[in-house]
Amino acid sequence: MAERRSTYTGSVNDELIKRTMESSGNEKPAITVTPMMLLNEITRMASGLVEDGAPTQFMQNSSRMILRVLACRGGICQLDLARATHLKPPTISVALSKMESEGLVTRVIDGTDGRATRVYLTDKGIAINEQLKERIRTVDAAAIEGLTEEEREALQSTLEKIRANLQAVAEKK
Repeated sequence: MAERRSTYTGSVNDELIKRTMESSGNEKPAITVTPMMLLNEITRMASGLVEDGAPTQFMQNSSRMILRVLACRGGICQLDLARATHLKPPTISVALSKMESEGLVTRVIDGTDGRATRVYLTDKGIAINEQLKERIRTVDAAAIEGLTEEEREALQSTLEKIRANLQAVAEKK
């Protein structure tokens, strides 16, 4: 399948574009943007909007992912948490330490398997997760504003296919 590319002169690269135009004399320099580059930029923009005024100082994307998973499946071990979030175990460990120091999670040694540690949201973690879910809903609504229902469904379907493709690649590693 041919790679789809577009010419882009968007906000994230405005300073670079300005410098390029000044040095080359071109009015509109072409910047090749692949779909994955565009997805990355959109993700960073959305994360920035969610993080802006986030309820805690360190609420990075990894912590938000952990909160989301624990809200649905509390009491899972760190390895399962890594699998569910697609984060590396050391990333999970560091994020959980920060979250534990903030009082958002608690880790408990499994009563039946002393080698396993189970992770749970605290009441504070549950409250923070609810606040973040509302912020995410607001950003999501802004992101899809003006799209028809058909466009929304097509976008959702396309993104799910992309995720499945990347999961298949990751599983082959």
